[in-house]
Amino acid sequence: MLTRNFERLNRVIIVPSATIAEAIAQLDKAGTRALVVCSGGRKIFGLLTDGDIRRALLQVKDLSAPCGSVANREPIVTNVPLLPVEVLRILNQHDIDHLPVLNANGEVIDFLIRSDIGVEEEIAARSLQRLDSVIIKPGVSIAEAIAQLDKAGTGALVICSTGTKIVGLLTDGDIRRAVLRGIVLDSPCECIASSSPATAQAPISATVALQFMNQRDIHQLPVVDPDGNVVELILRKDIVAQVTPRLSAVIMAGGYGKRLLPLTEHVPKPMLPVGDRPLLERTIEQLRQSGIRDISLITHYLAESIEQHFGDGRLFGVRLSYVQEDNPLGTAGGLKLMKKPGRPFVVINGDILTGLSFEAMHDYHRKSGAVITVGVRKYEMKVPYGIVECNEVGIVALKEKPSLTFFVNAGIYLLEPSASEYIPSAQHFNMTDLIQKLLELKISVASFPIMEYWLDVGQHEDYRRAQEDVRLGKI
Repeated sequence: MLTRNFERLNRVIIVPSATIAEAIAQLDKAGTRALVVCSGGRKIFGLLTDGDIRRALLQVKDLSAPCGSVANREPIVTNVPLLPVEVLRILNQHDIDHLPVLNANGEVIDFLIRSDIGVEEEIAARSLQRLDSVIIKPGVSIAEAIAQLDKAGTGALVICSTGTKIVGLLTDGDIRRAVLRGIVLDSPCECIASSSPATAQAPISATVALQFMNQRDIHQLPVVDPDGNVVELILRKDIVAQVTPRLSAVIMAGGYGKRLLPLTEHVPKPMLPVGDRPLLERTIEQLRQSGIRDISLITHYLAESIEQHFGDGRLFGVRLSYVQEDNPLGTAGGLKLMKKPGRPFVVINGDILTGLSFEAMHDYHRKSGAVITVGVRKYEMKVPYGIVECNEVGIVALKEKPSLTFFVNAGIYLLEPSASEYIPSAQHFNMTDLIQKLLELKISVASFPIMEYWLDVGQHEDYRRAQEDVRLGKI
C-alpha cells in the first residue's frame, strides 16, 4: 500500500474560486503538475493539471478567471485501497499521471502521482518482510500449520529443514484437500506438502516472476539462492492484486430473520449492526477485498432500507444491483429472477460473517471442474454418553463419549453460469434442492473446506458471539 503524503496533500488542494494566476503559482510551488480542486473543505470538485492551464491560456482565458472554470470536473479517482501495480495500471489505462483518493464521503484523503510508484521495490520489501512468517519446520503439525498460515495470509508456507534450506511447500489447497480426506490434523505438515515445489533463482523481476507463475498456474513462488536457501516468497497478489476479475457475487438478503426477533422487527437481518456497521456491509467489504466489484442483492423483507443504505454501491467501492422478490423463493429460487450471468459467481447467505478467501475458493473451484462448489465447515459434536456397538448376539465395542465429525453447509457457494439452467422459474427452490438435483444427474459438485473465520448469525446467541468476535478482532 502506498503511504499517504499529508504534507503534499495540503499543497495540492485549491478552491474553485481561486484565480488561474493563483493556481499557476501554487502549482509551481507544489511541483506536482496537478492540483485537486476542492469545495467545502476537501470535497472534490475537479482536477486541474498544467495541461488544463495551458489550454486555457491558448483560448485567451483571463488569468483572473476562477480555476474551477477550466478544471476537469470528472477526473479519474479511486475510493478503494490499491497496490502500486494497480495504481500503475489505472494511470496507464487512462493515460494520466495523477490519481486522487477519496473516502466514502467524496473527500480527498490522498493524491497519488506516477513518480510514487515503485513496483519492484514494493514487491521486494513485502517478500523480505514476510519471510520469517512463512517458514515452517518439518514435524510441525498440520493444525499448527493452519494457524500459522492464517496469520501469514500468504496461502502457502515454505518448509525448511536447516535454517532456510527449502524441502517443501505447503499450500492452502494442500491443507483443504487433506481436511476433506480426513487426515488427522496432528500429522506432520510435510506429509501433505509438495516435496519438489517450483522455485526461481534470485534475483528475479516482477514481470518474469508473474510469467513463471502463470506458466505453472501457481500463486506463490519461493525464490532461492544457488545453495537452495529461501530468500523471498513472491505472491501473485503482490504483482496482480485482483486475482478474481471474472467473478461476480450474489448476496441472499431477503430473509425475515424470525429467530432474531424482536431485533428484526423493523430491521432486516443483514442490516443488524455488528460492531460499528451492518453485517451486510462487512460481507460486501470482504467480497471487495477479494477483487469482486459486481454484486447483486436479492431482497424481500424491508428491502427499501437496504437500498437506501448502499445505493449503487459506489461509496463502498463496488457496483450494486438489486433484485426484489415479491414472494420468498428460497436460497436459490431468486437467482432465476436475474439475467443469466456470463461468468462464475459467488452466492452467499446474507447472515454469514466470514474471513473466507474468495480468491482461494475461486482457484479451488476452477481446478475442480465442478458446476457448483459448496463451502463446507467442519463441525464436531461431542456425544455425552458412551456409545455401544452391537450385533445380533451382543455388544462388540464400546466408545466412551466419542466426538463425531461432520461437514456442514456453510451457506457460501461458487456457481458456473450453467447452474441456473437447473433452477425452476417462479418456484421456491433452495440451494440444497439444486445440489441434490445435480447429484441425481451425476453432475459434478465440489466441496471447499472453510478454515477461516465463519459464523452463521441466525440466532441471538450467534449474534452476541459476532459482537464479541468483532470486539476481540477475530474478524
